[in-house]
Amino acid sequence: MTAAQHLSLLVAAAGTGGHVFPGIAMARTVLEHDPAATVRFAGTTRGIETRVVPEAGFDLDLLPILPLSRRLARETLLAPFAAVAGVAAARKLIRRHRFDVVFGTGGYVTLPVALAARLERVPVVLHEPNAVPGIANKLAARVASRIALGVAEAAAAFPAGRTEVVGNPVRPELARLDRQGLHAEALAAFDLDPERRTLLVFGGSQGARHINQAVVAATGHWPEPERIQLLHACGRRDEADVRAAWALADPEERGLLVKVVPFVDRMDLAYAAADLALTRAGAITMAELTATGTPAVMVPLPHATAGHQAANARALAAAGGAVVVDDAALDGASLVGAVAPLLGDPDRLATMAAGMRELAHPDAAEELAALVVEASGRATREAFLASRATPVDREATGWFEAAAATAGGPTVQRRIDHRSKRMEAYPPIDRAAQPAPGAAPSTGASPRDPADRGAPRPSGEPGGRGNGAVGPVPRTPPAPPPAGPDAPGAAAEGPPVDRAEGSGEPQGGAPVDRAEGSGEPQGGAPVDRAEGSGEPQGGAPVDREGTAENGGDPPGDGGATR
Repeated sequence: MTAAQHLSLLVAAAGTGGHVFPGIAMARTVLEHDPAATVRFAGTTRGIETRVVPEAGFDLDLLPILPLSRRLARETLLAPFAAVAGVAAARKLIRRHRFDVVFGTGGYVTLPVALAARLERVPVVLHEPNAVPGIANKLAARVASRIALGVAEAAAAFPAGRTEVVGNPVRPELARLDRQGLHAEALAAFDLDPERRTLLVFGGSQGARHINQAVVAATGHWPEPERIQLLHACGRRDEADVRAAWALADPEERGLLVKVVPFVDRMDLAYAAADLALTRAGAITMAELTATGTPAVMVPLPHATAGHQAANARALAAAGGAVVVDDAALDGASLVGAVAPLLGDPDRLATMAAGMRELAHPDAAEELAALVVEASGRATREAFLASRATPVDREATGWFEAAAATAGGPTVQRRIDHRSKRMEAYPPIDRAAQPAPGAAPSTGASPRDPADRGAPRPSGEPGGRGNGAVGPVPRTPPAPPPAGPDAPGAAAEGPPVDRAEGSGEPQGGAPVDRAEGSGEPQGGAPVDRAEGSGEPQGGAPVDREGTAENGGDPPGDGGATR
């Protein structure tokens, strides 16, 4: 693209990982094709965007918007007034930066920003990751020029002629994963027995408490325990309780092999090791299962907004890739009744894997970015896809998750401009500094002195990350939890990206200054959970599905507000 064609893009993504991570995936793809493009995010102080967006190297503008809720609460009454204020603030933001296009991922920040864009005559593109759209996207669709769908079943909820099924973006190493080719390495990485069938259990970064309980309760029900093994990604929230429960169940006495891990960095290895997965049904989990061709027994989150996880699971079951178990019916006996016959039938598993792959969209991030660029008028879809993309090493930030800093290690510094309430990575990103030929484009702050950098683990280790870092400050990979085995850390409530299912617990560790009079922590207080919001903040675990669930289980298996 010429200088006059460089894109200026605003991404409205807030709340859970299911909303934020697809936005990051699309934004990074745009920058791969056009490193000089301008990309900013709009969010609020309440969601995980306050941590993961700056860590991914993007500017974040904070808007005065409250979540949309179906419950009668004080915030529900205030939300309409906040929405009006949010529209006004978004209009100022759009005027200031003269964006070519606005991209919304659903969630409560999307609607005010989409309305502001319409008033400013800026085209809007939406992405709906689930089979049942959220209320924000349903309303925002009236002003959108294009609507990208993660699941074809969502098309009926939107105006005809404006939708296109592109899928949900997944991390690059999962997009075309060769599970068979990586199987032996994966088993060795998790210290699993190659002679046994492997069940991968996960719910998301925070874990699925009910699934955790049912898996342990199933110990005495397995018909041939000596022929199976469990890789149980329980989530850090419940790790101590899960380990205590397994100790009481004593699976070794019955011949059952169990590997408990709180967090999985290398989800490619986890999927490659698995013959079958037991999961929730968030948007990102669904995308990863289809991309990797992993058969699954799915237990939809019962409290998910509008039953979207149940609809997601039904879509996979209809394609033959999944078996669905109702959460209310889940216990040890019913779990074994659903899982054991599948683990004992390799032909059925192969058929289910093929059904999963039929729904895969390995190029979802590219197709999504192409729709956005085309809507802006800067380039056609064909021209964008034909342009040369500069590879970016996204493994260092886990694609959907950011690496946690070790104690006393480097942290991502943030600041808020008290006049504009704009939060940035600090130092600000220098778009003028172009990478050397063959190097990844810089999307973060100036690198620190090499002596300050922690040495990353080799990328072959389950808990390790790549050597490159995308984000404002190179991060030191997290050390394995003291209580964890020498296997990779595991995702709890999802695979990864509701990683909002499957992501880990990245820790921002960075203090965030708040504007005076906001009633929020100032002067180095860590970003924390917003009172009454029920959503992860600052150092809270990334909710892979709740990316978008939008994707995973918030604490206590509660559904995420969309």
